[in-house]
Amino acid sequence: MGIGEKVRTTYLLGIIVFLAVVLPLIGFFFSGGWIKLIAQIILTIVLAVVIGATGIFGYICIKAQARKWGAGLILVAIICLLLVFWLWTGKPLLI
Repeated sequence: MGIGEKVRTTYLLGIIVFLAVVLPLIGFFFSGGWIKLIAQIILTIVLAVVIGATGIFGYICIKAQARKWGAGLILVAIICLLLVFWLWTGKPLLI
């Protein structure tokens, strides 16, 4: 894999993150109606993937005796769960 391919891969990942996270956030905060609903659904799917990945990897870290890493990843999963709650209700759970 040459340097050009790595740069191309980095740009592609940046575009995917922009399309999957930033555009729905813009739609969520600055739009209403159907656009806001679509943005909520996309952000919920993205956060569900993050919750699943960090939860599973956190569990693996805890089983491998890397308790600090595991606890940190489980905490990230819980924070993402709170973000999903806020995304749909509009009420922050901790405040």
